[in-house]
Amino acid sequence: MISAEGRPQWWSMTITRAALRLIPAGGTRDRWQQELVTELYGLSRSEQARHTWGVVTRAPALRAAASAPDRTVLEAVMRRPLRCKVGWHRWAHRYTDEHLRYLECTRCRKQGDAYDYLPPMGWG
Repeated sequence: MISAEGRPQWWSMTITRAALRLIPAGGTRDRWQQELVTELYGLSRSEQARHTWGVVTRAPALRAAASAPDRTVLEAVMRRPLRCKVGWHRWAHRYTDEHLRYLECTRCRKQGDAYDYLPPMGWG
């Protein structure tokens, strides 16, 4: 557990997150916010102020780099089938490298354990 001295100051986290709002919304912004706020842990107040100031002054350059056409990577979005959205998965048994059995839906690849699968009543 991190002691109170190791936690970032509220103003440092708030200003860092606000500066990164310049980056277009999505996974890129979320990853940068998590990374740069995480770097604040364990820093002294003066180091947090220096780090926060650096994020504020470099946020426009980060926006330009993150939204450049040659840097944009489109992520493949897998849509879940309607049956899986309502909880009607098609469970199949799979095995890990350690030969442990688990359940995985063959449609949406959701993983579950034996308690997620209850066979319909009347099936022996």
